[in-house]
Amino acid sequence: MPRLRAPSLGLGLAFGPLALRAAQAGVAVAVAWLACVSAFCPPAQAEAPAPPETQRVLYTQPLPSPIVAKTSPASRWASLSSSQCLAEMARRKLGVTRFRGAAVGVQTPVRVTGPLGGVRFVTPGRKSPYGIMDCRLALALSDLAPLLKRYDVVEARVDNMYRPHAHLPGKKKPSQHSYGLAADVTRFKRADGSELIVERDFQGAIGEPVCGADARARAELSSDAATLRDLICDVTRSGLFHHILTPNHDAAHRDHFHLDIARGARQRIIE
Repeated sequence: MPRLRAPSLGLGLAFGPLALRAAQAGVAVAVAWLACVSAFCPPAQAEAPAPPETQRVLYTQPLPSPIVAKTSPASRWASLSSSQCLAEMARRKLGVTRFRGAAVGVQTPVRVTGPLGGVRFVTPGRKSPYGIMDCRLALALSDLAPLLKRYDVVEARVDNMYRPHAHLPGKKKPSQHSYGLAADVTRFKRADGSELIVERDFQGAIGEPVCGADARARAELSSDAATLRDLICDVTRSGLFHHILTPNHDAAHRDHFHLDIARGARQRIIE
């Protein structure tokens, strides 16, 4: 029987070196191309960062509805009876004492004798009727204290609260001052000893909106002016008071913030 011959491997042996040389040539071309890219092509540009969002200061942030809910802090305190208010005042251990003298129009007259919510409220002295307030206003000021602390305020100076027989300008309607339910705050002292003085620092413009989307972010405002606006607009959003008037309201308010609560009020005002 003839011997079977194994198939020749010559073709395979010949193909192997050719394939190797082709692969080597391909690698050389690739290396040369990469060298060209790195040498002549501009480097890839990093992705540009997104433009920063427009900075919006707090006082220009939108305000809640001006309609005041019965459950708002201002409405809750304004609707309290004398006994309910005194009980809450005692529970909170506020730095106030009952005023036993005459205070016509004030439901439950009291005077400040110590801190309210950890903030010192400096009010007219014992001989002045302007230092009297209704117990319900004391609760509102106590609620105001934590908000003031966020602005590093440790002391607030109040020019007056009770003004006997006070009326709204040009009207017969009594002012909330006549009930001891309004406070005119003139300055705020911070923990570092610096002060925010409404008359000096607010830089108001009569008729100009104070808060919300309609308020103008004025570039010329000082840092303290912007801080006062942030503070009073924060107070507005808190629902602690029904009527908030600033130097933008009229000339009579050029030197203070007017804060009041009113039984039955259904609308918040900030001017």
